[in-house]
Amino acid sequence: MPSPIKLQDCLWIHGSHGLSVPLCEPLIRELHRRGIRTFDLGEGIDKLRELLKTDVHAILLYMPPRETESLYPLFKDRGNFSVLIVDWWLSPFWFTRNADYVFFTLYSGIACRLGDRQFGNDYQPPFFSVPENSSRYHLMCAALRPFAAMARPFIDGQKRRLREEDRIDPDRMIYLPFTFEPDRLPLRRESPAYDLGNLGDTCGFWRIRDPYASARYNFANLYADRKKLADSIMRYENNPFKVIDRRRGWLGWEAYCKAVAQCRFTMVTGGVIESCVPKYLEHACMGTPMIGTLLPYEYPWLDKCLFPIDALKLTPEEIKDKFVEALEQQPQLRENCLQVRDHLLKLYAPARIVDLAQEQLDGKPIPPGYLKRDLKPSKPAAKTTS
Repeated sequence: MPSPIKLQDCLWIHGSHGLSVPLCEPLIRELHRRGIRTFDLGEGIDKLRELLKTDVHAILLYMPPRETESLYPLFKDRGNFSVLIVDWWLSPFWFTRNADYVFFTLYSGIACRLGDRQFGNDYQPPFFSVPENSSRYHLMCAALRPFAAMARPFIDGQKRRLREEDRIDPDRMIYLPFTFEPDRLPLRRESPAYDLGNLGDTCGFWRIRDPYASARYNFANLYADRKKLADSIMRYENNPFKVIDRRRGWLGWEAYCKAVAQCRFTMVTGGVIESCVPKYLEHACMGTPMIGTLLPYEYPWLDKCLFPIDALKLTPEEIKDKFVEALEQQPQLRENCLQVRDHLLKLYAPARIVDLAQEQLDGKPIPPGYLKRDLKPSKPAAKTTS
């Protein structure tokens, strides 16, 4: 059992681009509002080294893997740190293994460690990856994919040994979901211009570092279900569906919010890895129902706001028929979104999310509304004396 900590007293160290990333900004700004000390890695390692000469507990948050790895010399002997991670399968394992606490934005990180879920749900990716665009990153991932697939047995053997050496302590695992500022999610009154909006990425290539995620998925497209769903609906563009597709051009935040409001449905899935992407929250709060996949753990309200379509199990023709069925239910699903909006704005407000993390650190269970089920064992109630 790690030593208890108070978030108010910690030094929160974020990546050099933390305040410019929409997913990171609300939490960092809430820390500032509370007067909690933060440090931007852009200020330099030497300055951080001086701050760490005290016994302050450090929390590393929202860092890309390379920035996290650059801190290894500072923490390998010092310890006394925790990590807050989003895409946990990317994180350097030394840090998640040696941290006092691991704050997971995605509950699947806890589920895979406790043996309730398998990363990727045994999805069998193809031997080759097809880049969706000509960016350097996509081309590199496509080139590396065959070599990664051939190396998989050796890498997975190493991952198995790392899992055997890991310490599984549910008390170390804290669920800290995405948060957002309510004024960033306006409820616009726009006339519907599109039947469907594909407003997210349909390619997700990663190097899988965490041992609880198989090397089978190195540089494979883990958004394969999104891609098939989007491509299938696009086959029927203007015959009969009106569609807006983000792949045709980047949208700034204002344009993105307007596009969400103009859609009868948006397409949202967590990929084959069932990630609770923030678009589920964003679109529900903006009053637009979704088609896509439900989640095994998070967002118990989602089944009232989303029409499920499992694209990997259907043909394009079957997907079209499912979407026609969804359109018939759109008015009720939209009304459901509007009904849960105020509740979600309170549930995921930055101040509430920080309090939620501290409550778990203090031994309290996650309250209703956040999860369909919590895998962490309940603690016995404290005995009282009369």
